Amino acid sequence: MIAFITSRVRFLPKPGSITSTLTAKFPRCYLGLATLLALFGYIYVLMFPLLILTGIITIYESIVFREAVDWQTVITWTVIIIVAILVCYRSLQIKPALPVGLTVTDNKAPELFSLVQQLLSQYKRPKIHRIIITGNYELDIIRTPRFALPLWPSNTLVIGLPVMQSLSPRQFECRLAGRIGQHSGQHNLLTNWLYQLRQIWPQYKLVYNRQKGFGTEPMKWFFAIYSPLYKTASTQVARQEELNADTYAMQHYNDEEVREMITADSLCRWYLRNQYWPSVCKVASTDTKTLPTPHIKMAAAVYTSMSGEKLQSLMAKAIRHIPSSRDTAPSLQSRIENIGHDKARLGRPATKTAAAHYLGGSMNGVISIIDKLWQKTYLQKRKQQHRQKQKQAGSKQAANA
Repeated sequence: MIAFITSRVRFLPKPGSITSTLTAKFPRCYLGLATLLALFGYIYVLMFPLLILTGIITIYESIVFREAVDWQTVITWTVIIIVAILVCYRSLQIKPALPVGLTVTDNKAPELFSLVQQLLSQYKRPKIHRIIITGNYELDIIRTPRFALPLWPSNTLVIGLPVMQSLSPRQFECRLAGRIGQHSGQHNLLTNWLYQLRQIWPQYKLVYNRQKGFGTEPMKWFFAIYSPLYKTASTQVARQEELNADTYAMQHYNDEEVREMITADSLCRWYLRNQYWPSVCKVASTDTKTLPTPHIKMAAAVYTSMSGEKLQSLMAKAIRHIPSSRDTAPSLQSRIENIGHDKARLGRPATKTAAAHYLGGSMNGVISIIDKLWQKTYLQKRKQQHRQKQKQAGSKQAANA
Protein backbone atom coordinates (compact mmCIF):
# COMPACT_ATOMS: atom_id res chain seq x y z
CA MET A 1 0.00 0.00 0.00
CA ILE A 2 2.83 2.40 0.94
CA ALA A 3 4.65 1.59 -2.30
CA PHE A 4 1.45 2.32 -4.27
CA ILE A 5 0.99 5.71 -2.57
CA THR A 6 4.68 6.60 -3.07
CA SER A 7 4.49 5.77 -6.77
CA ARG A 8 1.45 8.03 -7.15
CA VAL A 9 3.06 10.89 -5.19
CA ARG A 10 5.92 10.97 -7.68
CA PHE A 11 3.49 12.02 -10.40
CA LEU A 12 1.93 14.83 -8.39
CA PRO A 13 2.97 18.32 -9.53
CA LYS A 14 5.51 20.07 -7.32
CA PRO A 15 4.69 23.51 -5.81
CA GLY A 16 7.35 25.14 -7.99
CA SER A 17 5.92 23.68 -11.17
CA ILE A 18 2.41 24.77 -10.17
CA THR A 19 3.49 28.39 -9.70
CA SER A 20 5.46 28.28 -12.96
CA THR A 21 2.41 27.06 -14.88
CA LEU A 22 0.11 29.56 -13.15
CA THR A 23 2.46 32.44 -13.89
CA ALA A 24 2.83 31.52 -17.55
CA LYS A 25 -0.90 31.07 -18.23
CA PHE A 26 -2.48 33.48 -15.74
CA PRO A 27 0.10 36.10 -14.68
CA ARG A 28 -2.44 38.51 -13.18
CA CYS A 29 -4.17 35.74 -11.28
CA TYR A 30 -0.83 34.57 -9.87
CA LEU A 31 0.14 38.11 -8.87
CA GLY A 32 -3.21 38.58 -7.15
CA LEU A 33 -2.84 35.34 -5.18
CA ALA A 34 0.72 36.26 -4.20
CA THR A 35 -0.52 39.64 -2.98
CA LEU A 36 -3.27 38.04 -0.89
CA LEU A 37 -0.75 35.64 0.62
CA ALA A 38 1.56 38.56 1.47
CA LEU A 39 -1.30 40.50 3.08
CA PHE A 40 -2.21 37.46 5.17
CA GLY A 41 1.04 37.92 7.12
CA TYR A 42 0.09 41.51 7.97
CA ILE A 43 -3.45 40.47 8.90
CA TYR A 44 -2.21 37.81 11.30
CA VAL A 45 0.22 40.16 13.04
CA LEU A 46 -2.46 42.88 13.38
CA MET A 47 -5.07 40.38 14.53
CA PHE A 48 -3.93 40.39 18.16
CA PRO A 49 -4.16 44.17 18.73
CA LEU A 50 -7.57 44.07 17.02
CA LEU A 51 -8.66 41.25 19.33
CA ILE A 52 -7.77 43.40 22.33
CA LEU A 53 -9.80 46.34 21.00
CA THR A 54 -12.74 44.13 19.99
CA GLY A 55 -12.72 42.36 23.35
CA ILE A 56 -12.78 45.60 25.33
CA ILE A 57 -15.69 46.93 23.28
CA THR A 58 -17.62 43.65 23.58
CA ILE A 59 -17.15 43.44 27.37
CA TYR A 60 -18.15 47.08 27.77
CA GLU A 61 -21.33 46.56 25.74
CA SER A 62 -22.16 43.36 27.64
CA ILE A 63 -21.95 45.11 31.00
CA VAL A 64 -23.37 48.57 30.22
CA PHE A 65 -25.99 48.09 27.50
CA ARG A 66 -27.60 44.81 28.59
CA GLU A 67 -30.02 44.28 31.42
CA ALA A 68 -28.44 40.96 32.42
CA VAL A 69 -24.69 40.57 32.14
CA ASP A 70 -23.64 37.70 29.88
CA TRP A 71 -20.85 36.37 32.10
CA GLN A 72 -19.90 33.63 29.65
CA THR A 73 -19.15 36.24 26.98
CA VAL A 74 -17.29 38.43 29.47
CA ILE A 75 -15.11 35.59 30.71
CA THR A 76 -14.39 34.31 27.20
CA TRP A 77 -13.33 37.70 25.91
CA THR A 78 -11.30 38.38 29.06
CA VAL A 79 -9.25 35.25 28.40
CA ILE A 80 -8.82 36.25 24.76
CA ILE A 81 -7.70 39.74 25.76
CA ILE A 82 -5.13 38.38 28.24
CA VAL A 83 -3.67 36.02 25.63
CA ALA A 84 -3.62 38.75 22.95
CA ILE A 85 -1.93 41.21 25.34
CA LEU A 86 0.74 38.63 26.14
CA VAL A 87 1.36 37.93 22.45
CA CYS A 88 1.59 41.66 21.69
CA TYR A 89 3.98 42.15 24.60
CA ARG A 90 6.25 39.39 23.29
CA SER A 91 6.05 40.84 19.78
CA LEU A 92 7.14 44.26 21.04
CA GLN A 93 10.26 42.67 22.52
CA ILE A 94 11.58 41.29 19.22
CA LYS A 95 14.40 42.94 17.32
CA PRO A 96 15.37 41.29 14.03
CA ALA A 97 19.13 41.15 13.53
CA LEU A 98 20.84 43.00 10.73
CA PRO A 99 22.49 40.97 7.94
CA VAL A 100 25.87 39.55 8.92
CA GLY A 101 28.95 40.59 6.97
CA LEU A 102 32.02 42.81 6.92
CA THR A 103 30.86 46.40 7.37
CA VAL A 104 32.45 48.80 4.89
CA THR A 105 33.08 52.44 5.81
CA ASP A 106 33.51 55.48 3.62
CA ASN A 107 37.19 55.98 4.46
CA LYS A 108 38.04 52.36 3.63
CA ALA A 109 36.29 52.23 0.23
CA PRO A 110 35.67 55.82 -0.98
CA GLU A 111 35.25 54.77 -4.63
CA LEU A 112 32.50 52.28 -3.73
CA PHE A 113 30.63 54.81 -1.61
CA SER A 114 30.92 57.40 -4.36
CA LEU A 115 29.39 54.96 -6.86
CA VAL A 116 26.53 54.09 -4.51
CA GLN A 117 25.75 57.75 -3.83
CA GLN A 118 25.82 58.53 -7.55
CA LEU A 119 23.34 55.75 -8.32
CA LEU A 120 21.09 56.72 -5.41
CA SER A 121 20.95 60.29 -6.69
CA GLN A 122 19.91 58.98 -10.12
CA TYR A 123 17.14 56.66 -8.87
CA LYS A 124 16.19 58.88 -5.86
CA ARG A 125 15.60 55.86 -3.59
CA PRO A 126 15.98 53.69 -1.54
CA LYS A 127 18.07 55.09 1.29
CA ILE A 128 21.05 52.88 2.16
CA HIS A 129 21.92 52.79 5.87
CA ARG A 130 24.94 50.47 5.73
CA ILE A 131 27.05 48.46 3.29
CA ILE A 132 28.45 45.02 4.06
CA ILE A 133 30.55 42.51 2.14
CA THR A 134 29.93 38.77 2.36
CA GLY A 135 31.54 35.65 0.96
CA ASN A 136 28.53 34.66 -1.16
CA TYR A 137 27.80 35.46 -4.78
CA GLU A 138 25.08 38.02 -4.08
CA LEU A 139 24.20 41.65 -4.65
CA ASP A 140 21.02 42.83 -3.01
CA ILE A 141 19.39 45.29 -0.66
CA ILE A 142 18.14 43.59 2.51
CA ARG A 143 15.42 45.36 4.45
CA THR A 144 15.42 44.61 8.17
CA PRO A 145 12.24 45.47 10.10
CA ARG A 146 12.69 47.49 13.25
CA PHE A 147 9.77 45.96 15.21
CA ALA A 148 6.84 43.55 14.94
CA LEU A 149 5.48 45.07 11.70
CA PRO A 150 7.63 45.34 8.54
CA LEU A 151 7.36 49.13 8.32
CA TRP A 152 10.17 51.71 8.01
CA PRO A 153 12.89 49.07 7.74
CA SER A 154 16.64 49.53 7.81
CA ASN A 155 18.26 49.03 4.38
CA THR A 156 21.54 47.15 4.05
CA LEU A 157 23.37 46.93 0.74
CA VAL A 158 24.84 43.41 0.68
CA ILE A 159 27.69 42.95 -1.78
CA GLY A 160 29.21 39.53 -2.24
CA LEU A 161 32.99 39.64 -2.62
CA PRO A 162 32.79 36.96 -5.38
CA VAL A 163 30.68 39.37 -7.43
CA MET A 164 33.35 42.05 -7.21
CA GLN A 165 36.10 39.53 -7.95
CA SER A 166 34.28 38.09 -10.96
CA LEU A 167 32.99 41.20 -12.74
CA SER A 168 34.83 44.09 -14.29
CA PRO A 169 34.30 47.58 -12.82
CA ARG A 170 31.87 48.49 -15.62
CA GLN A 171 29.92 45.23 -15.30
CA PHE A 172 29.69 45.70 -11.53
CA GLU A 173 28.44 49.27 -11.95
CA CYS A 174 25.78 48.05 -14.35
CA ARG A 175 24.69 45.24 -12.02
CA LEU A 176 24.54 47.54 -9.00
CA ALA A 177 22.58 50.15 -10.95
CA GLY A 178 19.97 47.55 -11.87
CA ARG A 179 19.62 46.40 -8.27
CA ILE A 180 19.24 49.90 -6.85
CA GLY A 181 16.83 50.82 -9.64
CA GLN A 182 14.76 47.71 -8.91
CA HIS A 183 14.39 48.72 -5.26
CA SER A 184 13.50 52.29 -6.19
CA GLY A 185 10.05 51.02 -7.16
CA GLN A 186 9.56 53.51 -9.97
CA HIS A 187 7.70 51.07 -12.22
CA ASN A 188 7.35 47.85 -10.20
CA LEU A 189 6.18 48.89 -6.75
CA LEU A 190 3.92 45.87 -6.18
CA THR A 191 6.32 43.13 -7.31
CA ASN A 192 9.23 44.76 -5.48
CA TRP A 193 7.17 44.84 -2.27
CA LEU A 194 6.40 41.12 -2.70
CA TYR A 195 10.09 40.51 -3.38
CA GLN A 196 11.16 42.33 -0.21
CA LEU A 197 8.80 40.23 1.93
CA ARG A 198 10.70 37.12 0.80
CA GLN A 199 13.57 38.48 2.89
CA ILE A 200 11.49 39.97 5.73
CA TRP A 201 9.22 37.07 6.73
CA PRO A 202 12.16 34.64 7.27
CA GLN A 203 13.67 37.21 9.66
CA TYR A 204 10.52 37.01 11.79
CA LYS A 205 10.68 33.23 11.69
CA LEU A 206 14.25 33.32 12.96
CA VAL A 207 13.71 35.90 15.69
CA TYR A 208 10.57 34.20 17.07
CA ASN A 209 12.33 30.82 17.12
CA ARG A 210 15.01 32.35 19.33
CA GLN A 211 12.53 34.07 21.62
CA LYS A 212 11.63 32.22 24.80
CA GLY A 213 8.76 32.55 27.22
CA PHE A 214 5.03 31.88 27.30
CA GLY A 215 3.12 33.81 24.66
CA THR A 216 5.56 33.37 21.79
CA GLU A 217 3.92 30.19 20.44
CA PRO A 218 1.23 31.81 18.22
CA MET A 219 3.85 33.82 16.32
CA LYS A 220 6.47 31.08 16.35
CA TRP A 221 4.14 28.41 14.95
CA PHE A 222 2.63 30.77 12.39
CA PHE A 223 5.90 31.97 10.86
CA ALA A 224 7.36 28.45 10.95
CA ILE A 225 4.70 27.50 8.38
CA TYR A 226 3.95 30.81 6.70
CA SER A 227 7.52 31.94 5.93
CA PRO A 228 8.62 28.90 3.85
CA LEU A 229 5.18 28.77 2.21
CA TYR A 230 5.40 32.39 1.08
CA LYS A 231 8.98 31.96 -0.10
CA THR A 232 8.02 29.00 -2.27
CA ALA A 233 4.90 30.65 -3.64
CA SER A 234 6.73 33.89 -4.52
CA THR A 235 9.63 32.32 -6.43
CA GLN A 236 8.24 33.48 -9.76
CA VAL A 237 7.92 37.03 -8.38
CA ALA A 238 11.61 36.93 -7.47
CA ARG A 239 12.51 35.81 -10.99
CA GLN A 240 10.49 38.62 -12.47
CA GLU A 241 12.24 41.09 -10.18
CA GLU A 242 15.61 39.86 -11.42
CA LEU A 243 14.46 40.63 -14.96
CA ASN A 244 13.21 44.02 -13.76
CA ALA A 245 16.67 44.77 -12.37
CA ASP A 246 18.19 44.19 -15.81
CA THR A 247 15.57 46.50 -17.31
CA TYR A 248 16.42 49.26 -14.82
CA ALA A 249 20.09 48.97 -15.77
CA MET A 250 19.06 49.84 -19.33
CA GLN A 251 18.06 53.33 -18.14
CA HIS A 252 21.67 54.42 -17.65
CA TYR A 253 23.69 51.90 -19.69
CA ASN A 254 23.36 50.91 -23.33
CA ASP A 255 22.03 47.49 -24.31
CA GLU A 256 25.48 46.12 -25.23
CA GLU A 257 26.86 46.94 -21.79
CA VAL A 258 23.83 45.37 -20.11
CA ARG A 259 24.10 42.28 -22.31
CA GLU A 260 27.77 41.83 -21.37
CA MET A 261 26.92 42.30 -17.70
CA ILE A 262 24.14 39.70 -17.87
CA THR A 263 26.39 37.23 -19.68
CA ALA A 264 29.30 37.70 -17.27
CA ASP A 265 27.01 37.55 -14.23
CA SER A 266 25.33 34.31 -15.34
CA LEU A 267 28.59 32.65 -16.40
CA CYS A 268 30.42 33.55 -13.20
CA ARG A 269 27.52 32.44 -11.01
CA TRP A 270 27.34 29.10 -12.82
CA TYR A 271 31.11 28.56 -12.78
CA LEU A 272 31.51 29.31 -9.07
CA ARG A 273 28.54 27.19 -8.05
CA ASN A 274 29.20 24.16 -10.22
CA GLN A 275 32.99 24.06 -10.64
CA TYR A 276 34.94 26.36 -8.35
CA TRP A 277 33.31 25.75 -4.98
CA PRO A 278 33.02 21.96 -5.44
CA SER A 279 36.78 21.89 -6.17
CA VAL A 280 37.52 24.01 -3.09
CA CYS A 281 35.39 21.77 -0.84
CA LYS A 282 37.07 18.67 -2.26
CA VAL A 283 40.51 20.05 -1.43
CA ALA A 284 39.34 21.09 2.04
CA SER A 285 37.95 17.60 2.76
CA THR A 286 41.16 15.80 1.73
CA ASP A 287 43.65 18.16 3.39
CA THR A 288 42.48 18.40 6.99
CA LYS A 289 45.58 20.25 8.26
CA THR A 290 45.58 23.31 5.99
CA LEU A 291 42.32 24.83 4.81
CA PRO A 292 42.27 26.61 1.41
CA THR A 293 41.87 30.34 1.02
CA PRO A 294 39.31 30.35 -1.82
CA HIS A 295 38.76 34.10 -2.22
CA ILE A 296 42.44 34.86 -2.76
CA LYS A 297 42.56 32.63 -5.86
CA MET A 298 39.03 33.29 -7.06
CA ALA A 299 39.70 36.24 -9.40
CA ALA A 300 42.49 34.38 -11.22
CA ALA A 301 40.34 31.25 -11.56
CA VAL A 302 37.42 33.22 -13.01
CA TYR A 303 39.71 35.04 -15.44
CA THR A 304 41.12 31.71 -16.67
CA SER A 305 37.66 30.22 -17.15
CA MET A 306 36.62 33.24 -19.24
CA SER A 307 39.48 32.95 -21.71
CA GLY A 308 39.77 31.15 -25.05
CA GLU A 309 38.13 27.75 -25.53
CA LYS A 310 37.15 27.56 -21.87
CA LEU A 311 34.83 30.53 -22.37
CA GLN A 312 32.97 28.81 -25.21
CA SER A 313 32.57 25.64 -23.18
CA LEU A 314 31.38 27.60 -20.14
CA MET A 315 28.97 29.62 -22.30
CA ALA A 316 27.42 26.45 -23.74
CA LYS A 317 26.94 24.94 -20.27
CA ALA A 318 25.41 28.11 -18.84
CA ILE A 319 22.97 28.48 -21.74
CA ARG A 320 21.83 24.86 -21.39
CA HIS A 321 21.32 25.30 -17.65
CA ILE A 322 17.66 25.32 -16.65
CA PRO A 323 17.00 26.81 -13.19
CA SER A 324 15.30 24.57 -10.67
CA SER A 325 11.81 25.38 -9.42
CA ARG A 326 13.31 26.97 -6.27
CA ASP A 327 16.00 28.99 -8.03
CA THR A 328 15.17 32.69 -8.16
CA ALA A 329 17.79 33.48 -10.82
CA PRO A 330 16.29 33.35 -14.35
CA SER A 331 18.08 31.49 -17.09
CA LEU A 332 20.74 33.28 -19.11
CA GLN A 333 18.64 33.08 -22.28
CA SER A 334 15.56 34.58 -20.63
CA ARG A 335 17.60 37.48 -19.27
CA ILE A 336 19.09 38.15 -22.70
CA GLU A 337 15.69 38.02 -24.40
CA ASN A 338 14.25 40.32 -21.73
CA ILE A 339 16.46 43.18 -22.95
CA GLY A 340 15.69 42.51 -26.62
CA HIS A 341 18.60 40.33 -27.74
CA ASP A 342 18.83 36.76 -28.98
CA LYS A 343 22.34 35.67 -28.04
CA ALA A 344 24.63 36.15 -25.08
CA ARG A 345 27.83 38.06 -25.68
CA LEU A 346 31.04 38.60 -23.72
CA GLY A 347 34.13 40.46 -24.85
CA ARG A 348 37.66 39.98 -23.64
CA PRO A 349 37.84 39.56 -19.84
CA ALA A 350 39.02 42.66 -18.00
CA THR A 351 42.40 42.44 -16.30
CA LYS A 352 41.18 44.63 -13.43
CA THR A 353 38.32 43.41 -11.27
CA ALA A 354 35.66 45.51 -9.58
CA ALA A 355 37.19 44.50 -6.23
CA ALA A 356 40.55 45.98 -7.15
CA HIS A 357 38.95 49.17 -8.46
CA TYR A 358 36.34 49.86 -5.77
CA LEU A 359 38.07 48.46 -2.69
CA GLY A 360 41.50 49.77 -3.59
CA GLY A 361 44.05 49.38 -0.82
CA SER A 362 41.48 47.67 1.41
CA MET A 363 41.00 44.75 -1.02
CA ASN A 364 43.66 42.42 0.44
CA GLY A 365 42.44 43.00 3.96
CA VAL A 366 38.82 42.35 2.94
CA ILE A 367 39.78 39.13 1.12
CA SER A 368 41.76 37.94 4.14
CA ILE A 369 38.85 38.53 6.54
CA ILE A 370 36.29 36.88 4.25
CA ASP A 371 38.58 33.85 3.85
CA LYS A 372 38.97 33.54 7.63
CA LEU A 373 35.19 33.70 8.05
CA TRP A 374 34.78 31.00 5.38
CA GLN A 375 37.32 28.76 7.13
CA LYS A 376 35.56 29.23 10.46
CA THR A 377 32.18 28.36 8.95
CA TYR A 378 33.63 25.34 7.14
CA LEU A 379 35.22 24.01 10.35
CA GLN A 380 31.91 24.40 12.20
CA LYS A 381 30.09 22.44 9.48
CA ARG A 382 32.73 19.73 9.51
CA LYS A 383 32.47 19.36 13.30
CA GLN A 384 28.68 19.19 13.02
CA GLN A 385 28.88 16.50 10.34
CA HIS A 386 31.35 14.54 12.49
CA ARG A 387 28.96 14.67 15.46
CA GLN A 388 26.06 13.49 13.31
CA LYS A 389 28.11 10.55 12.05
CA GLN A 390 29.01 9.63 15.63
CA LYS A 391 25.35 9.76 16.64
CA GLN A 392 24.34 7.61 13.69
CA ALA A 393 27.08 5.11 14.50
CA GLY A 394 25.96 5.00 18.14
CA SER A 395 22.34 4.47 17.10
CA LYS A 396 23.33 1.58 14.83
CA GLN A 397 25.38 -0.05 17.60
CA ALA A 398 22.49 0.29 20.05
CA ALA A 399 20.08 -1.21 17.50
CA ASN A 400 22.39 -4.15 16.82
CA ALA A 401 22.85 -4.74 20.54
